[in-house]
Amino acid sequence: MSEINSGVRTSRWARRISMSLFIIIALLIYSSINGYILWHIRSTLLHLHWPGQPFAWIIVFLMLAYPLGRIVESFYKCPPSSILIYLGAYYLGFMILLFTGYLIGDLFRLISFALPKSIFQNVWGTAFGNYWRVAVFILAFMGVIMGHFNARVLRIRSYDLTINKALKSVESLNVVMASDIHLGTIINTNRLQKIVDTINSLKPDIVLLVGDVVDEDVDKLIEHDMSPVLAQIKTTRGMFAVTGNHEYISGNPQTAVKYLEEAGVKMLQDEIALIDDQLYIVGRVDRSALQFTGVKRLRLTDLISPLDSSEPMILMDHQPFNLSEAMENGVDLQVSGHTHHGQIWPLNYITEKIYERSWGYLRKGDTQYYVSSGAGTWGPPIRLGNVPEIVQLTLHFSQPRSNE
Repeated sequence: MSEINSGVRTSRWARRISMSLFIIIALLIYSSINGYILWHIRSTLLHLHWPGQPFAWIIVFLMLAYPLGRIVESFYKCPPSSILIYLGAYYLGFMILLFTGYLIGDLFRLISFALPKSIFQNVWGTAFGNYWRVAVFILAFMGVIMGHFNARVLRIRSYDLTINKALKSVESLNVVMASDIHLGTIINTNRLQKIVDTINSLKPDIVLLVGDVVDEDVDKLIEHDMSPVLAQIKTTRGMFAVTGNHEYISGNPQTAVKYLEEAGVKMLQDEIALIDDQLYIVGRVDRSALQFTGVKRLRLTDLISPLDSSEPMILMDHQPFNLSEAMENGVDLQVSGHTHHGQIWPLNYITEKIYERSWGYLRKGDTQYYVSSGAGTWGPPIRLGNVPEIVQLTLHFSQPRSNE
């Protein structure tokens, strides 16, 4: 027993050290990016002969707003903390666009200066060379405005999929999925109501919420009374959900699970639901559970081995890693989210390198996949290069079979 307790303590310390290192590295990267931005802004102001100190302090304030707001909120929930979070969240988007623009400009400058007597060198010595940073600043600001409005318009994606298995006297099912809603300070009750109304307008048989329903501490959902709104979702065969990484980041995954179940959501944590004695809904614990709790989720093979493989099977797995695993285990349809498809250009290029499918439909063998860009946003409430979506999957089955 003492050896087991010692192992548990060691595991906890290892997770704490790992998380501390992650936070330190993230802060170093965040500070470096902002230092780079400040240097460019200072250079711009010098060229324009404007006082640099006030602008520098504004950038420093915005840089600190988001983490400071989260820290204040964790101790004392008050309007100032929400204001800081909002300001900081928009700045995060602005920061990404500024960094991208300045980096592209600097790379172009390096290339041009490496070419002797090139026309590009002369360009950098002209007014353009002095004002390109101003252009980047203006374009980034416009990008935030465009991204704000783009993120608020929820799109419906509709797909007709055929599953080569039969159901008893049922030709098709209307399955509606939503991922990455991120309910909390930024995705509030009004946004949730729009998502719920959109889902209900599709008259779903089944609703699948594929992780990251909750963005932060459940107290924020209780404060805004979101449970009754979520409970308005109407289905003929049930609403199911799995945990995402943010349910674990909040620090209280089981509190989030309990809150969602009280709103009428059936949470599947390495569990299986059987619909009409003929359709399996398989829900996996998010892979981040090991990092945050030390508990490893079941292997997919072990989870579904008792099931009748002749029956249709839908798998919910928040993070779309190792997609071949579903194909190898005879899953008919896997739905995932998590990627946001980058959420803000050019981050989609990164998610496309990390994941086999960053967004959209994929087929591997007899297994079909859909990875959603998400219905909400994380961090910056803006989207550029992609859109928030609710996905309607009309599932057609190969041949209805009569009841025996």
